[in-house]
Amino acid sequence: MIDPGNTLLAMARGDIPADLVFKNGRVVDVFSGKLVETDVAVGQGIILGMGSYRGHEEIDLAGSILSPGFIDGHCHVESCMLAVGEFARCLSALGTTTVFADPHEIANVAGLDGIRYLLAEGSQYPWNFYLMLPSCVPSSPWETAGAVLEAKDLEKLINEQGVFGLGEVMNCPGVIQGDANLWQKLKLFSNRFIDGHAPGVTGKDLNAYLQGGICADHEVTTPEEALEKVRAGMYVMIREGSAARNLTALLKAVDAKNFNRFFFATDDRHPGDLIARGHINWMLMEATRLGVDPIDAIRLATINTATAMGVNNIGAIAPGRKADLLVLEDLVQFKPARVYKDGKLVAKDGQALFAFQDEKPLPKKIAHSVHIKGLSREKFILPPANSYRVIQLIPGQIITAEGKATAQQVADLAANDLALLAVVERHHGSGRVGLGLIQGLGLKQGAIAASVSHDSHHVIVAGLNPEDMVAAVEAIIEMQGGLAVVAQEKVLASLALPIAGLMSPEPLETVAAKVEALEAAAQELGVRGDSPFMTLSFMALPVIPALKLTDKGLVDVVQFRPVPLELE
Repeated sequence: MIDPGNTLLAMARGDIPADLVFKNGRVVDVFSGKLVETDVAVGQGIILGMGSYRGHEEIDLAGSILSPGFIDGHCHVESCMLAVGEFARCLSALGTTTVFADPHEIANVAGLDGIRYLLAEGSQYPWNFYLMLPSCVPSSPWETAGAVLEAKDLEKLINEQGVFGLGEVMNCPGVIQGDANLWQKLKLFSNRFIDGHAPGVTGKDLNAYLQGGICADHEVTTPEEALEKVRAGMYVMIREGSAARNLTALLKAVDAKNFNRFFFATDDRHPGDLIARGHINWMLMEATRLGVDPIDAIRLATINTATAMGVNNIGAIAPGRKADLLVLEDLVQFKPARVYKDGKLVAKDGQALFAFQDEKPLPKKIAHSVHIKGLSREKFILPPANSYRVIQLIPGQIITAEGKATAQQVADLAANDLALLAVVERHHGSGRVGLGLIQGLGLKQGAIAASVSHDSHHVIVAGLNPEDMVAAVEAIIEMQGGLAVVAQEKVLASLALPIAGLMSPEPLETVAAKVEALEAAAQELGVRGDSPFMTLSFMALPVIPALKLTDKGLVDVVQFRPVPLELE
């Protein structure tokens, strides 16, 4: 509550000049859905109001559009493979001034230390950085995570500045069946925002899931599912990321009566996409191309998100809200010419005006997170059998099918579009390697490997022979995390990700260029698809059907149980 006699009130009343006044602009009124020709006054980083004001600094917008800053309702900073500061720089230049970030990737590697690191890094930069404490570390009992976070662990951080709510609750069976540990977390956050993750959960299962106080879902893929969840009282995040693109389908569910139950989120956005397409601004452009009114598109990216999250000081140009403002030249490209955070200019003409702070040393658990022992070619040799289970890729999907390969087919992997697949435990130096087969990758020679493998982030490697697979894993060890392409035991391309084995300290453009080179090198080895490392990373996620591989072996995700590699 402000002091009624302070300077801010005097500026709001117009008794004294405001700090800053935007004049001659067209202001996006997200409450009425209109453009309003008016001036906007700012004082002490807060919007004072609209109307005729004097200012110590006055900016003539000359008819340009003044919009609230864009908000990403759900994202994982780690998934962009950029350091937090570089991610902040990139998003600020694109007009995103607020993110709700779920750090479950780094939490699976380094536990509370990882969360504290991300929270400390995020608080340094001129954006609104709200952290959601991860609800499912690890994501399943069938893998070895770098940490196990119970309710008592999350309670240690719940009152830290910047901590907002509970991150995506992906263990739907645990909620529905009343898992005691998970329900302790839900009760701990009963007065906070609880994010959902419930793909395909409908009917009575949805009714049970929502007893946990879960507010929203970003895993909705069809209009029918969206409408059912809206009717059940949920908010639906319209997600358009790099791995999952749901904007086109979900816009069909939005109408004038339910409009306020939808908002935008990216989930995962990769470096190449950030450069080629953008962030929330690209979602606005795509939504209007699909027929959404431009002001409504801005509302989906601003006030709808703020309202759903219960944050009343962002998302609109209105008295008392933060002066997080974008100067847009048009409502077609949604490309900000200038970005203001708390009334301060932070980006101009597509470039952030603040630096990435990378001087201080990384915490030990973050800088040295790859601990692999006992690596040998023998660990990548299939046990004898007449036939084997196979993870079958489905083009364009992160779900898989379960297949079968005979010993005769395995004898000539490339000819049968098969490859060896291994998950090498990297957190505790156990020497454990989960071994399997994958079909549909297209590999004709060599191996590809990564320390990004959802959600426990062990080293995952696909290859045609043990020697190349060992060489690829050794490259990851030497870099203390990263991506690598190997042929004839030589590294053809690589990207170091020394921040928890997930992120690079290098600039966006450098990371994007190296990812492009890695993908080109993988394609030279025969790998199909535009994002082979993204595809590879989801082969270790034992909560996405149907068959996945962890460091402990194969998991039948439909039955939610481990299964042997050998069939007979």
